[in-house]
Amino acid sequence: DMVRRPSDYRGGGEGRGEGLREVAGTGAGWRLPARLGRMGMGLASWIPQWIGSLCLGWVVGGRLLGVWRKPVERRGAGAYEYGHRVLLIGGLLLLFEPGLIGGWAQGRFLDPSAALFWAGLVAVVAGFGLCYWARFTLGGNWSGQIVLKQEHELIRRGPYARIRHPIYTGLLLAVGGTLAVHSHWGGAAGAALIFVGLSIKAQGEEKLLAPVFGDRFAEHLRQTGRFLPRLRRPAAADGSAVAN
Repeated sequence: DMVRRPSDYRGGGEGRGEGLREVAGTGAGWRLPARLGRMGMGLASWIPQWIGSLCLGWVVGGRLLGVWRKPVERRGAGAYEYGHRVLLIGGLLLLFEPGLIGGWAQGRFLDPSAALFWAGLVAVVAGFGLCYWARFTLGGNWSGQIVLKQEHELIRRGPYARIRHPIYTGLLLAVGGTLAVHSHWGGAAGAALIFVGLSIKAQGEEKLLAPVFGDRFAEHLRQTGRFLPRLRRPAAADGSAVAN
C-alpha cells in the first residue's frame, strides 16, 4: 500500500482527541486527521486513474482549441524532436511501471504516509492547472511538437511573463507529485529522464524561435527562467521596464 494501514498509525497523545493521529514516517510535528489518512489510503490506488483523467482533459481541451490552431510553417531539428520523445516515453514507463527494469526499482526511498500522498496529489493538480493555464494562453501558437507556426506570436503574458516554458514546469510539478506518492527508485529514474527530455525540447524550441524574434527573444531570455521564474529580472536594453 502507498499509505500505512490504520494499525500502523500511532496515537496522537492524550488530550488531542480521537480524530488526530500521528502520521508514521513523516517526522515530528506532522499530524493529520485520521479521516484524511484513511481517505488518502483509499485514493492512493487511484493515482494512475487520476493522472489519466487529467491527461484526457488535456487532450480534449487541445482538440477543442485546435479549431484556432495555426498552420505549421517550419519544423525544428529532428534530433530534438525524436530525442525528447524517447526520453519522455521511457520516463513515463519507469514512473508508473518501475518493475520493468528490475525488482530494485520498486524499492522505496521514502516511507509512505497520508501527508505525502496529499502533498503529492496537490502537486499533481496544481501542475496540470498550470499546464492548462499556459495552454490556453498560447492559443493557436501551441503545438505538441517543435514547430514554428504561421503568424507565430511571442507570448509574454500570463505565466509566460516569468517562465519561458510553463507547460513543462507544470508537467514536472505533476511528475514530482506522482513520484512523492509512489516514492520508488524506478520512478526517480523516470522523473530524471522526463526532466532531461523536456529540457531538450525546450532547447529545441528556443533555437527555433530565437532567429525569428531576434532582439525581442533575446530580451525574453534575460527576463525569464526556462522552468522557474527569475526572482530578479534585469532591465530592458533601453533601461525601461518590460511589458508583459
